[in-house]
Amino acid sequence: MGVGDVLRRSAAKFPKKTALIFEDRRISYDELNRRVNRAAHGLLRLGLKKGDRVAVLLHNGPEFIELYFACAKSGTVMVPVNNLLKAGELAQIFAYVQPRALVFDNDFGETIQAILPELPFLEFPIGLQGGPPARSTYPDLLDSGVEAEPETTIADTDLISIFLTSGTTGRPKGVMRTQRHDWINMLSCALELGIRYDDRALLLFPFYHVTFVDNMRHFLMANTVALRREGRFDPREVLELLSREGITICQFVPTMINALLQVEDLSAYDLSRFRLLPYAASPMPVELLKQAMKRFSCQFAQMYGQTETGPATTTLRPEDHRLEGSPAQLARLASAGRPIVDYEVRIVDQEGRDVAVGEVGELIVRSEAMTSGYWELPEETARTIRDGWLHTGDYCRFDEEGYVFIVDRKNDMIISGGKNIYPREIEEVIYTHEAVLEAAVIGVPDEYWGESVKALIVLKPGGRATEEEIIALCKKHLASYKKPKSVEFRSQLPKSPTGKLLKRVIREDYWQEKDRRV
Repeated sequence: MGVGDVLRRSAAKFPKKTALIFEDRRISYDELNRRVNRAAHGLLRLGLKKGDRVAVLLHNGPEFIELYFACAKSGTVMVPVNNLLKAGELAQIFAYVQPRALVFDNDFGETIQAILPELPFLEFPIGLQGGPPARSTYPDLLDSGVEAEPETTIADTDLISIFLTSGTTGRPKGVMRTQRHDWINMLSCALELGIRYDDRALLLFPFYHVTFVDNMRHFLMANTVALRREGRFDPREVLELLSREGITICQFVPTMINALLQVEDLSAYDLSRFRLLPYAASPMPVELLKQAMKRFSCQFAQMYGQTETGPATTTLRPEDHRLEGSPAQLARLASAGRPIVDYEVRIVDQEGRDVAVGEVGELIVRSEAMTSGYWELPEETARTIRDGWLHTGDYCRFDEEGYVFIVDRKNDMIISGGKNIYPREIEEVIYTHEAVLEAAVIGVPDEYWGESVKALIVLKPGGRATEEEIIALCKKHLASYKKPKSVEFRSQLPKSPTGKLLKRVIREDYWQEKDRRV
């Protein structure tokens, strides 16, 4: 089954049901499917063929979702592009994927105009409203199409999208996804999270982020989906949306949850229908999770994955979120759960041998939903996918019941005096301090040890803590060599648009003058 059939079937079953809510717009499933068909025909009438790339440089909105399904139905390949990138970065990405068409929001017009001479392959710059350098508009695209289903033959193995990730190299890598990848991912996410036909979802993450794929589960289940233009996270605005629209499910990152918990009059918002809070995209400090479980009267579910893997790969299910239970059950709040229905996972050493329960190794995964490789990067693909197993670069361990505990990213690990130190376990301890709002632990240059442990901390409003206090807290709960050698207090820490703490950016301040970064 093609991804376009997901929307077609939902529209046939629930034609009058509201599919999308965005600002003052309400779009039914029938209308959404008709608009998607017009967009798909419009792409084909431009002369685009199966496999041609369509770059999308948009803010969150209905058009993004329409183009996803339009590409799925026409056989073209959607390439979502980070809308925070500068001209040089965009030119590098476009030169790599060579899209024949680009749909862009009008506030990016000047940037596209500046780099257009470098993009001879870009035949169809399409603006949402018009103006240079657009040669047509998105309404023109819709007007050129018809509402009948496209007759393009779609195969499971046809590419549907290329999501870009720079990984550790800084160079763009295009993660290829097929129709089958996304169909399996939708199905498994809906199953694992228990998505119901009457659910109402709010989508907060930037759509160019691969979590967009996970959230397509809501169209499989014909949910009503509210959208919010991406940007600064305003907890009160989000709480108002949850309340006003009767939202039942909304996925957050930990920093967003932390911001919600700082709203003193949280109980003033009607969250009576809000039943499930999935969290993803970065590690969840256990203390923060416990606070959230006490404040919100809903179920919780953690989703772990990567752009390459599914993205959904493991889940810590609602029944695993316990504030009371055996020591083993309570310890699992720090885990990423177990593999979802379509996944196999292993933890291996450097020679690829399975490690014993409790030992740390690299997580490798295998699934019908994982990427087939990187766009036109066969060597990178061969390094990442070996013997059918995708190597995640995450250091993990299993417990006796097969729960996966992510110890750290390979590239976040600190090597001090020959000892491997995993920042996440130090951060977990720091978060137990009542004054700590956010914490990031990194390795910084040390003439004697090679690297030493440094903690960067943002305190809660009115909170107080000293460097000595934090170091003593860590020394009390961890082996002495793991405690921070220094602590720096900051007013804020850099974050990605999804709210993930950007450790690479933090590290740059301390490693700029060094030839080696370890």
